[in-house]
Amino acid sequence: MSLQQKLNQKGKMIKISDDISITILDEKYNKLLKRAELSIYIDHIKVGTPSRKDLRKFVAFIYKVDEGNIIVKNIESEYGKGSSKALVYIYEDLKYAKLLEPQYIFKRHGIQ
Repeated sequence: MSLQQKLNQKGKMIKISDDISITILDEKYNKLLKRAELSIYIDHIKVGTPSRKDLRKFVAFIYKVDEGNIIVKNIESEYGKGSSKALVYIYEDLKYAKLLEPQYIFKRHGIQ
């Protein structure tokens, strides 16, 4: 199944644990760059902001893709609210990501 066919989660709220739930605000497939672009709202009232590693695991579980093809561009926490917004890219293949993303992004994610 292609990545484009897996994009059908827009508007859904997924409960990850008792303390964390994720809502997919927007999802688009970029044919030119061969990636899915996701805007995610994370509700984490009782715990801290999820790490990039945790967010990659959550997205890999939701979309059933390889965790290595997921890049978390940014996570913006809202002060005092216990919620965050994140921009996440899911690439079809890591070789496309290596052409487009800067090297420091791979160091941040532990990808060589």
